[in-house]
Amino acid sequence: MNLQAYNERLQLLLDQKVISSAAHEVALQAFKQIMEVVGKTDIEQAEMLFTHLPMALTRIEAGEEAEAPAVEIMREVKQSEHFAIAEEQIAFIENKWMRALPQGEKEFLYMHYVTVLNTNLYKEELR
Repeated sequence: MNLQAYNERLQLLLDQKVISSAAHEVALQAFKQIMEVVGKTDIEQAEMLFTHLPMALTRIEAGEEAEAPAVEIMREVKQSEHFAIAEEQIAFIENKWMRALPQGEKEFLYMHYVTVLNTNLYKEELR
């Protein structure tokens, strides 16, 4: 997914009032940030993460919280060589969002970020 495709996806979600304008803005900044981190303009397997992110932020605004992923899944996620980068991306989001994210949402985002980072950085390392 590239920036134009993501912008169109976000605008559709915003127009249909599925996400808030604040969530739209933070998610767009997070997408631009991951493009810099992986050094690519077309991010593979980004759809799940970047659909989850603005919807999660909108849920948080509404006072809703998601349960965290299973402990076994998080144990595997934390073993990724890219987990530290995922943590930096969540810190970036919290900074732009200007508040801390609930732990359950953070863990879902860690999981999705590690998938995106493993896919995009690993393939780059093989080239």
